[in-house]
Amino acid sequence: MKFTKEAARRQVLNCAKLYKSKLLNKKMLIIYRERRDNTIRCIEVAFYERNFQHLTGLELLDEDGNVLHNQSINFFRKCLENKLALAEFQFREDGTSHLKLEALPVLMDVTKITKITGDYNNLRPYLFVNKVIGGVNFCLGLSREEDLYVPSSALLENIKKLTDSPSQVLAIMEKESDGGVYSTIKHVAKGLNLNNLVLPDNISQLLSLENYVPRGVAQ
Repeated sequence: MKFTKEAARRQVLNCAKLYKSKLLNKKMLIIYRERRDNTIRCIEVAFYERNFQHLTGLELLDEDGNVLHNQSINFFRKCLENKLALAEFQFREDGTSHLKLEALPVLMDVTKITKITGDYNNLRPYLFVNKVIGGVNFCLGLSREEDLYVPSSALLENIKKLTDSPSQVLAIMEKESDGGVYSTIKHVAKGLNLNNLVLPDNISQLLSLENYVPRGVAQ
C-alpha cells in the first residue's frame, strides 16, 4: 500500500493518540518458552515517547527540507497536538515508511496478537532489530537498550519468516514504566494455568499472580 502524504499524516495523528492511551510509558514482561532448549525466559519491552517516530517510518524536516535527527519526542508531540504539517515530514527513501504506516494501527493491540517471539534472523536489508514478537500476520521488531527492549519497527508479516527459532509466548504482563512488580495480565497461552508454571527465580521475582484467576475458573 502506498500512502499519500495526507493519508500518512492522518494515520500518524490517529495512531499517536492510540499509542498514548494504550502503550505510552508501559512496560511489558513477555514470558516465553525458548524453542532451542525448552527453557522459560523473558524479555521486558518499554514504550516511550521517543519510540513512536521510529514506528511510523517518517522523517521530520526543518524549514529548508533538511532531515531533523534526534527530534522524535518533538515529532510525537506534534502528532498528539495535530500540529504536524505536510511540509514537515517525508517518507524514507528505502520505501519502508509505507510498510510501517500500514502496520501501525495493528501495533496498538500488540498484546492480543503476540503469540511468538524469537531472535531476528537479519532477513530484511532495512530492518535493524534484535528480536521480534508477534504472530502469523504481524510482527514488531525490538531493539535492545541495556536490559530492556524498545519497539522500532512494525510489519504486516509472518513472524516465522523473520526468526529461525520461533518460541511460544506463554504470558504477557504489563505495568506502568515506573511501577513495581508486574501484576496486570494481558495474555496467557491457550490452555495454560500460570499457577502451574514453574518459573525461574529471575522471572518470578518480577511479577505477582495474586490477582490471577485461570480461565474457566469461577471467581
